[in-house]
Amino acid sequence: MSALAIPKAKILVIDDEQIVHESIRRILEDEGYDVDGALRVKEALSRLAEKKYDLVLTDLMMPDDSGMKAVEAIARDHPYCGVVMFTGFATVESAVQSMKLGALDYLPKPFTPEELVEVTEKALAKVFKARRDQEIEVTFADAEKALRSSLDLKEILNLICSSVVRLLKMKGSALFMYNPKDKTLSLMSSRGLSEEYLGKGALDATEDLPVLVETGQPMLVEEAQFDTRLHYPQEAKKEGVVAILSVPLKVKESVLGILRLYSAEKRSLDADETDILMKFAEQAARAVENAMAYEKVRSDIEGIKKHMPAASAETNN
Repeated sequence: MSALAIPKAKILVIDDEQIVHESIRRILEDEGYDVDGALRVKEALSRLAEKKYDLVLTDLMMPDDSGMKAVEAIARDHPYCGVVMFTGFATVESAVQSMKLGALDYLPKPFTPEELVEVTEKALAKVFKARRDQEIEVTFADAEKALRSSLDLKEILNLICSSVVRLLKMKGSALFMYNPKDKTLSLMSSRGLSEEYLGKGALDATEDLPVLVETGQPMLVEEAQFDTRLHYPQEAKKEGVVAILSVPLKVKESVLGILRLYSAEKRSLDADETDILMKFAEQAARAVENAMAYEKVRSDIEGIKKHMPAASAETNN
């Protein structure tokens, strides 16, 4: 992962040598990072209390306090900030100890600019992944709770679309219900898409749906494939969509529909995102099934109520 992938990540350097600060700042700022420095651990902890940093690079051997204490304090008080240790007194024992306390990596002095950049990029990748995983976990839990709290079909469909956009940070989403009689998909809910794009026309399910059902996995269509894979490729491009991800909504062997996600940038799913999307689709399908069953029961009850007065009058006569 490059600095371009994590623009303006904020880094704090802790070292008692000013020349080390100047060297690290020059190297990392050339890579696009925002770099601050502290000559003492106490100063660094004060800065951390005032400003949110993504990564701390700290020397192990400090005159006022051990760098190990900095690692402990950051792990305790700033858990979403990563730490990389570096020192001129590199030993296996100190490296293992720093990692046990929460350091993400260990870089012995002297190090080259290339080594510094590589370790920084790897550490930031871990930091941002941990934050993303936590965000996904919270969003998924909130969505799951919301889906279980309602039996209103329209509300459930809207919740599915809004939740999945937040979950995977997409441009928009749309939920299509499947009609097995004519094998078409009917738009039932959406989020983040224009009325013009949504009104482009009905979708034929004869191509995509069998593949989705057979594989059971999300299917990604990128912009280069639009002309051969989409029914309305020009409309998608005009909408600013560059990738469409589809996932089936199934309950056992019954296909209820398709949930589609629209991205405004090139997008791929890693294993964790694929897993969370499939779990979400499973929960969404169950919520839709329950809401549909509730709607049917309510409709049947309303129908019975309408006939009850007439039946009572005939009995009285």
